[in-house]
Amino acid sequence: MSKRKKQLDEFFITYESIFNKGISGENVHEEITNSFAECFIESSATGVICGKNGDEFIEKIKQGFDFYKSIGARGMHIISKDISLVDDFHSMVKVHWRYDYDKEGQHGAIDFNTYYLLTTVNEPKIIAYMAGDEQKVLKEKGLIPEHEEVEH
Repeated sequence: MSKRKKQLDEFFITYESIFNKGISGENVHEEITNSFAECFIESSATGVICGKNGDEFIEKIKQGFDFYKSIGARGMHIISKDISLVDDFHSMVKVHWRYDYDKEGQHGAIDFNTYYLLTTVNEPKIIAYMAGDEQKVLKEKGLIPEHEEVEH
């Protein structure tokens, strides 16, 4: 494994750990923001969002962890990673996640992929991520009501 691929592998091992600490209620807002560039793009079934790393982003992180706790999140685990070095400064990483939940006696897991674009100029930073239709899957599993649209 090349030095950059090892660096990206370690970045996502740490990111997974930080995310799970956040789900368990620890304050990891600064650690999460340190994983992202000053500005970044999110793309999902709900549209494209241009984000800025700062106070508003920290508030979104808090809302996101509150949301995951409200639907019974127990953990997000990386099942696999596919790391592609785009050029000397950028990488794309496909992460296959498994989300474990336990809500009102309903136990289960949801598998999904998220694609991350990262800059590696100094240290890895997420500059964009692309995800599927999380809302649809959560509704199908009965974790959120059919008519509810949740922004997190």
